[in-house]
Amino acid sequence: MTSRPRVSIVVPSIGATGMAHGEKRTFVTEAVRSVAVGATGDLPLEIVLVAGRDMPPSVPEEVLAAASSGTTPVAVQVVDDRRPFNFSAAVNLGAAHARGEHLLFLNDDTEVLSSCWLHAMLDALGDDHDGRRVGAVGARLLFEDGTLQHAGHTYRTSLDHLGVGLPADSPGRNGVLVNRREVAGVTAACLLTPFAVFDAVGGFCTGLPGNYNDVDYCMKLRSGGWSVIYEPEAVLYHYESRSRDADIHPHEVEFIQRRWATHLADDPYTP
Repeated sequence: MTSRPRVSIVVPSIGATGMAHGEKRTFVTEAVRSVAVGATGDLPLEIVLVAGRDMPPSVPEEVLAAASSGTTPVAVQVVDDRRPFNFSAAVNLGAAHARGEHLLFLNDDTEVLSSCWLHAMLDALGDDHDGRRVGAVGARLLFEDGTLQHAGHTYRTSLDHLGVGLPADSPGRNGVLVNRREVAGVTAACLLTPFAVFDAVGGFCTGLPGNYNDVDYCMKLRSGGWSVIYEPEAVLYHYESRSRDADIHPHEVEFIQRRWATHLADDPYTP
């Protein structure tokens, strides 16, 4: 039997706390716990926690304990990042310390719901689309109330997520929300990509510290000949923006439009 490749799960965090499902939680601790609970020995994993400068000293120890809460303990390495928060810089730093063949970027305010989530994403990564290899795979993400938050990106008329606010089981037009398919892009809240591909395109753009860095990454992949895939069997909660400022700033809009405007309008994957 061919062994599975190691997956490095890169989680940037400042150790924020908040309420979810009526209970107070440290988001990164519960995100890691949800990964560990579903971990199996056939899938080699490591978690690279990129600890921001505002992270309380107790949180890394909580994360280490959470990573051992499943039947198969998951290795954790903690990478300190003392710079002002920049998501792109944080995931690039985590990737530089990663030892896996594949990188899985995971927001700290997520929670895994489907036991097959990572197996399904790895399976999708092995697809071939008209001779083009897959450069990134994204997941189906749900808001806390169970409605859809993300089923792939659409860039045709605006930079947005498909299916926002619909019931979780909504099929969408022609089944676009429930079928594995090629999409214009996926969110970096849960994004699987081969390390070699990440390295080839230069990682994430640090000029986009908070928003649209995933749009930029997916556009770099597509322009380089890779495809981007949405995998509906990978299901997670995303308690969106509980741990950071969610505001979109004018310079971010100007940056992404200046770099990709003509290409963003060409979205052949949105019905």
